[in-house]
Amino acid sequence: MAHVFRLFLPPSGAVGPGARVDLDPDDAHRVRRVLRLGAGEAVEAADGTGRVFAATVDDPRRGTLLIGAELPAQVDLAPIRVLLAQSGPRADDAVEKLVELGVAEIGPLLAAGRRQEARLDRWERVARGAAAQAKLARIPAILPPVAYADALAAGAVVCSHEEPDADLHAAFASAGRPLALLIGPEAGFTADELAQARAAGVPIVSLGPTVLRTETAAIVAATLARAHLAHA
Repeated sequence: MAHVFRLFLPPSGAVGPGARVDLDPDDAHRVRRVLRLGAGEAVEAADGTGRVFAATVDDPRRGTLLIGAELPAQVDLAPIRVLLAQSGPRADDAVEKLVELGVAEIGPLLAAGRRQEARLDRWERVARGAAAQAKLARIPAILPPVAYADALAAGAVVCSHEEPDADLHAAFASAGRPLALLIGPEAGFTADELAQARAAGVPIVSLGPTVLRTETAAIVAATLARAHLAHA
């Protein structure tokens, strides 16, 4: 059976069978130049609220779709928030993989070792493309920057290769929801930041015996969190 590509519709209110919908320019270009789909070829169209429809390419030059029947209920995003004290290409890679894993929210963490501001517009484009590739029903939210002190709230778990003070699975089990994974910069969290976490009652966990790059740590932490939630 041939793979059926999924596309996200622009926000435009209610969509239903029989409607003709114009894709946004980036997705129209993807249909025409990247996927090279012709008129009448089958695709799937997600409206961004969790509903997904069978659809066909109506006019590949204009990037229009003809909406068909609504597909069965889709798997929703996991109640996991990942906050990254990282920016640049490595952070883009982490965002892409976190979206593929189906976490609900991703945002920049303003920790002491952060070197530059995150490009949220870039993260949003990466998230949209990764969500389509992974055939998600919704695009994970890209959050505005969160100060480290504000991130030490219900559901938070600090991921650090230094000074862990809690078992990872016990921390996931006791934390609130959404589970918020705090991933430090390349140099790690400072001693003061770890002390702030302890003072706030936020567990500090290790992801294993080796020191991971920040983008690797984000992916590993999210994978372990998803597995924990699936069996909770």
